[in-house]
Amino acid sequence: MAKEEYKQLLQGFFLLIVLLCSARVSAQDKATRWVESIKVLSPAPCSDVNGRVKVNLEAKGMKQLKAQCYVADERIPQKLVLTPKGIKLNKDGEGSFWLNAKKLPHGPLTIQITGNNEAGERDLYELQLYNTKGRATTGGIPDTIPSAARDMQLVFSDDFDGPLSISRDGRGTRYNAHKPTFGDFSGWPFSDPEGSQNPFRQRDTYLIIRAHKAEASRGSTGLIATVDMDGKGFRATPPCYMECRLVAHSAPGTWPAFWTITNIHRGEGDELDILEAYGGWGEGNPSNTGYHVTSHFWGQKDAQGEPLRHPGKLIEMTKGRLGTSWSQTFHTYGLLIEKETTTYYLDDEVVWSHPTNSYSYQQPHVLLINYAIGGSSGWKINLERYNNTSEMYVDYVRVFER
Repeated sequence: MAKEEYKQLLQGFFLLIVLLCSARVSAQDKATRWVESIKVLSPAPCSDVNGRVKVNLEAKGMKQLKAQCYVADERIPQKLVLTPKGIKLNKDGEGSFWLNAKKLPHGPLTIQITGNNEAGERDLYELQLYNTKGRATTGGIPDTIPSAARDMQLVFSDDFDGPLSISRDGRGTRYNAHKPTFGDFSGWPFSDPEGSQNPFRQRDTYLIIRAHKAEASRGSTGLIATVDMDGKGFRATPPCYMECRLVAHSAPGTWPAFWTITNIHRGEGDELDILEAYGGWGEGNPSNTGYHVTSHFWGQKDAQGEPLRHPGKLIEMTKGRLGTSWSQTFHTYGLLIEKETTTYYLDDEVVWSHPTNSYSYQQPHVLLINYAIGGSSGWKINLERYNNTSEMYVDYVRVFER
């Protein structure tokens, strides 16, 4: 099969998986009509704030506007309504509210602004900010051991509290900025850290992957992988448990992911998607607050010669114990690979499991964390009202082996 044909087939399969997994939530959301009316004029998306901050916005045709955010004390998210009386708009559809950053956690903030109009159409705008002061947070690698790893040893960890060791091919550094050895899949390209469009930033105890599209450019965003283009680097050997704590932005085209692969070349191998989230609301968007876990068994057949199925599940986060989505606040996404069972975790709780495939147990796993924008996901990109800027914050990643 020609390279281009293989690429098209792969992209088509990815899109089919996404559409099938999202069908249930999209059907539930069918009665809701969404519009894009809200736009924050200041402060700019992904900018720094401190102290008392006036948020200026426009939302023509909207009514019953409100703003809220979630703060995590001892890692338990608590909803904070920032505008108990709502947000008043003038005749031109402009309004404002005050944000007291002193009382909010230091670090990344996601302010959700929601509203509806006379026709019953809704809108949701997520304003990403970075609080340079504020209250102390519970970020960073915790002292506690995850329940799934109590009989294991820590073999890999990164708190992202120092400069990121990364290069365009991974040679001589801890991370590779591209998927080894082929198959970059983001609509806004995964970019090199050495170039002018370097998407990686380190701040406090976070790795920031910034997606940005400058005028007349193709855009840029980032991926990190734990082996280089020669396959050298870190791989997790089962039985093992791995987890990553992160938060990202929900907007049309955003596609944060934490996943593993056993084969960096074309051919047979397993891909375990611990987190795949798709942003955006409205017609032509995923319109859900959950994320997907999927196990891909590439190039493999069962005893009858049929291709192995790719099992997966949509995890509906807002219905869980913590009641918040992947874009509202930090969550920890985990994977336990044992000989008999592969188990997926959210915030140290089991959300799904299935029988372990042979490759998953017999072969070591490369870890990947990325913030794709559009591309082979099939979802449209529309980040214009966010100034074509969006960020993903990675708190830590760690791996345990038995």
